[in-house]
Amino acid sequence: MARRALPMYLWLVLAILFVQIILNVFGGAVLLYAISADPAMPESGLLYFVVWFSLLASAVLAVSMLFLMLRNPWARYPIIGVEVLSMLSGLISLVTSGTPTGIANIALGFAVISMLARLEVREWLADVRTPPGDWPSPAGAELDLGTGPQGTYGWPRD
Repeated sequence: MARRALPMYLWLVLAILFVQIILNVFGGAVLLYAISADPAMPESGLLYFVVWFSLLASAVLAVSMLFLMLRNPWARYPIIGVEVLSMLSGLISLVTSGTPTGIANIALGFAVISMLARLEVREWLADVRTPPGDWPSPAGAELDLGTGPQGTYGWPRD
């Protein structure tokens, strides 16, 4: 199987995710420092939750980004989940504060999800898998494990 280059949309997704990871870690660290400096701060419990959720989302994005580069199609789903939560956070921020700071979360989340859903990205991720016609038959069906047009034991010839 020929090795194909990353699609341009996947490069953009990886760049956006990298920026989001850096900003989440930096923002989480700054908020964690501010909270720990003043423990009598009101609503510090909610802020702790937001900070740790931000750091957890960064870790999930980093691991999923790694597996996305290794061509694992399932890595799209945690990224989509984190981006949906990010979009909801941006929408809540937009509605509650009235300032347009949540628009960035909504726009980046929409961009990442739409680019991960592109046909060329899905094809690139699925290209490493065995085509459905070459899967072994279900249990109980006859399996020809000899050599044939597919090669030895059903694997394609090189």
